Amino acid sequence: MVKNVDSSVVSHEGRVVEIEGTTVRVRIFSESACSGCHAKGVCGGANSVERIIDAIYSQEEMSSDPIQKGDPVNVIMEEKLGWKAILYGFFLPFIVLLAVLFISNALGAGEAKSGIIALLSLIPYYLILWLIRKKIEKDFVFRVEKIKIKY
Repeated sequence: MVKNVDSSVVSHEGRVVEIEGTTVRVRIFSESACSGCHAKGVCGGANSVERIIDAIYSQEEMSSDPIQKGDPVNVIMEEKLGWKAILYGFFLPFIVLLAVLFISNALGAGEAKSGIIALLSLIPYYLILWLIRKKIEKDFVFRVEKIKIKY
């Protein structure tokens, strides 16, 4: 379930499936509540039934209340990171597509050729994005916090 902890973060509830150092792998389940969430546009979890996310668990949290396999946790992402993902994945390629379409059409390539050239221009864009993925991944950090169960 997506919860808005505050206005700048998006949180998904999940279960720990693996722990390796400070990296925690969490299984997240999307529920029908995602359709009513205001953050569904920036959240990759809203479009799938199940997803595994790698998240960071801080040393301070580990010493005070360690996470175990199977524990319920919240995976937290800053909302601005979701917008950054939309920028890289959708908005910038759209701008590239339109720019190449108009430029090639203005240079006399014709509508059909311009359309094909514009579509083909996305191949280098996504190839470059794939080549710099390690650098981009450093910006997209998910945090995890243990859910306190009240009895």
